[in-house]
Amino acid sequence: MKNDSLSERPAAPRPATENYRLGTLVFLMAGTMLFAGLVGGYLVLRYASGAWPGPGLPHLPVRLAGFNTAVIALSSLAFHLAVRSLRGLDARGLRRWLFVAAGLGALFLLLQVAQWSLLVRGGLSFSGTTYGTTFYTLTGVHAAHAFSGVVWLSLIALRQRELWVPAKRQRTIEVCGLYWHFVGLVWLGLYVVLYVI
Repeated sequence: MKNDSLSERPAAPRPATENYRLGTLVFLMAGTMLFAGLVGGYLVLRYASGAWPGPGLPHLPVRLAGFNTAVIALSSLAFHLAVRSLRGLDARGLRRWLFVAAGLGALFLLLQVAQWSLLVRGGLSFSGTTYGTTFYTLTGVHAAHAFSGVVWLSLIALRQRELWVPAKRQRTIEVCGLYWHFVGLVWLGLYVVLYVI
């Protein structure tokens, strides 16, 4: 006689991580390795150099960069509030907070351009010194990531016209959020490495 008790049946397989989450994690790990390599190279060059930034070169605008750090942190907070609106089934709040996050991200980029302009006028060119090359490379690669995040946030916000959020868009918002928080965390690390230590 066959015994069909639940205790003898094989356990159901655990669901695998969904492809979009796995793809996002792989992408973020690759981004982490990119920035770790750039920061590692920067630190090696910095500590191998006798004088950093070197005579006659301008010092980085710490206050402006600190303000910019607050701006990108507020953008990350705005995205968090967008997700809270999504979970509360508030589609209008979701759209509003996505636009706020994108707007603060755009402000971050404008302030970054203003900082570069100040430094170039002060004599810090991209190719003139190792100091300039490493600084502009690190901040430029980060700005490219931030720009793509701002575009992505804006596109999601512009598409959100309904009073409900389709499941596919919810996944897109989740992935975008992981990316946007990653951009903010990377900037925090760059701020410490470039401006504080």
